[in-house]
Amino acid sequence: MIQKLRTVTLTNGTIKDLSAECEQLNIRGFVTLHQEIRIKKISTHGHSSFHSRVEAQVLNSSGSCSIREFCEINEVKNAGNLTMRNGRVSKLNSSGKLTIEQNLQAEQFHAVGLVKAKEIEAKHFQLKMSGGNEIGTLIADVIHVEKDTLSISFLKKKLNCKCIKGEQIHLSYTDAEIVDGDIVVVGDNCHIQTLYYTKSYSIAKNAKVQQIIRREKE
Repeated sequence: MIQKLRTVTLTNGTIKDLSAECEQLNIRGFVTLHQEIRIKKISTHGHSSFHSRVEAQVLNSSGSCSIREFCEINEVKNAGNLTMRNGRVSKLNSSGKLTIEQNLQAEQFHAVGLVKAKEIEAKHFQLKMSGGNEIGTLIADVIHVEKDTLSISFLKKKLNCKCIKGEQIHLSYTDAEIVDGDIVVVGDNCHIQTLYYTKSYSIAKNAKVQQIIRREKE
């Protein structure tokens, strides 16, 4: 027998007194929440904004969702327009637009679509771009950046980055000031100013790297 979660569905208004017994929150309209949320599941299809800390096991967002304070979420699925300020997530899958205003820490980060972020730290980072993407600082053990071949788009599918740091880095369609890794593969249509590596690197014929510096492994 599957146990049903105690569910509250909100359709509009400003909420300051969500029931503490609520385990699942469904948002289907224009809703603003001003209290701390600790919950199992959030499902939002409308316009939602959270103005206090959010802790949840699962966040499903297919509308426009903004989390203005720190959030700690086990699994995030975004198919809409999601803005996060600061947060920690175990697993993130985004197929819409994702904006990180300050810093996001993630174990697994998978995005197809658009990402704009100040700073992302992850164990495993994968991005398939459908337009222009901007990340200030990207730090991950394993990094894969490529363009999404399924989406038809006349926009420039590129990632602009100040600094990319990792162990195994595979890039294509990326412009970066600094790329710093153990094993670095600079693929098609990349423009890199400075490439640091400790083990090996390769550069595609149609990529440009201004300077290459070998580092000793610390």
